[in-house]
Amino acid sequence: MKFVSAFFIKPVIIPLLLITSATLHAAPTYTFPSSQEKPLNDENIQALQKISKGVSSVARYAAKTVAFVSVYKTNRGLPPGMVDPFEFFFGQNGPGAGRGGRQQRQAEPQERREGGLGSGFIIDLNLGYIMTNNHVVQDADEIQIKLANGKTHEAKIIGRDPNTDIAIVQISDKNFDRTGLAQVILGNSDEVNVGDFAVAVGAPYGLEASVSFGIISALARGSLHITQMGNFIQTDAAINPGNSGGPLLNTSGQVIGMNSAIYSKSGGYNGIGFAVPSNLARTIGQQLISSGKVSRGYIGVGLQPIDPELINSLNLPKDTLGTLVARVAAQGPAAKAGIEPGDVITAINKQAVHDESEAINAIGLMQPGSSVNISVLRNGKPREIVAKIGDYPSENVAMPTKNVKSQDFSFGLSLQKLTPATREQYNLDSKNGLLVSAVAKGGESERVGIQPGDLILAVNGKPIVDTANFNALVKQSGARALLRIERAGQYFFVPLKNQ
Repeated sequence: MKFVSAFFIKPVIIPLLLITSATLHAAPTYTFPSSQEKPLNDENIQALQKISKGVSSVARYAAKTVAFVSVYKTNRGLPPGMVDPFEFFFGQNGPGAGRGGRQQRQAEPQERREGGLGSGFIIDLNLGYIMTNNHVVQDADEIQIKLANGKTHEAKIIGRDPNTDIAIVQISDKNFDRTGLAQVILGNSDEVNVGDFAVAVGAPYGLEASVSFGIISALARGSLHITQMGNFIQTDAAINPGNSGGPLLNTSGQVIGMNSAIYSKSGGYNGIGFAVPSNLARTIGQQLISSGKVSRGYIGVGLQPIDPELINSLNLPKDTLGTLVARVAAQGPAAKAGIEPGDVITAINKQAVHDESEAINAIGLMQPGSSVNISVLRNGKPREIVAKIGDYPSENVAMPTKNVKSQDFSFGLSLQKLTPATREQYNLDSKNGLLVSAVAKGGESERVGIQPGDLILAVNGKPIVDTANFNALVKQSGARALLRIERAGQYFFVPLKNQ
């Protein structure tokens, strides 16, 4: 941002004289007419004044708790085609770039120092713990924290969790100056309501201690492809690059969320910001401080959304809410408890589940070794299943699929038998099924999202043996066939209209 200093032109003073035959008179001095009206002060104005003073009080308190996080890394060049995540989040300018931003890249990658700026807030003033976003500090070689009293200190990462975008850093100097500082009070985000006032504090575009005011626009916004876990709080309080990791506060000065992301087509504020709920931040933060990592609950299921077509195919009531079990890991907690592919999870520990993100959050935040009651619909009939929560295993990275030569053509699909070579090529777990090698343009199969490299495992719950078997099962299914598919280790159901 470019600031231009104000300037003035020194006037040339030329007295203007009114000459008469007798005297010289100065020009008359103008004064505003006095007003007999009193300042507005009815009940509505007084209410607005109280709100204004309340926001001001919250802002003054919050300013003592906010930290400004400068991060630096040394980039030694990346292989061709790879994206630098540091540059993705912070862009080409940062505090380590000098006044004009980072220099343009040379033709050959050179070692260079890069910088970025985010926000955070003090959660333990005595121990110097500060909470911020994982994406603010990941891959950083150096972290500096500027506090509200103007002092800057080096910091180290205590723990970070990419799955929830939460990180804890600690000021390295145990004897740092705590004058004029305060630690936040983490509020109960479960008590937040749509329409509540909210105050956001941070360093948008490097403008430290900026305060914005708005409301809570929505709750439980799912992971939004920002993280693997977490239901975000949506707010219209202005959030911009540099606000990441800063606090979102209620009118009592309690932190109800950590500002993490915005929805924007321009890269700037469009009135839609998202914050990690404080209850999730507290749970993850305590684990990061205690052990430096987060234990995630696991039952071994792959989930997918349900829509009207799937509800119809599964013979479920039209108003069914929940998430469909597309895969059950062999020997996993869900398999041992009796959960099956095709079950629809409707509640976890008697709490209704509306979609897969709610189920993932509920299970993922449970402690391994604990028990969970899962309500499901199987063939339209309710069941109660008790499973034991396990430890989340290491995750497999799905490989992109490749095109293969077509052989048969059935229902808009070119299918072929699965071989050891194609199984490895498409990173498939299953050993049986029919591989999709091509999809007809504009057909029903393309409409429902089937892709080359998908493996069709079953039709209406019956395993696929060969192409003839597949054709017969689809034809016998009536108006719609329910296909179970694996895609590079991910399992889901697809309703296919029998045209």
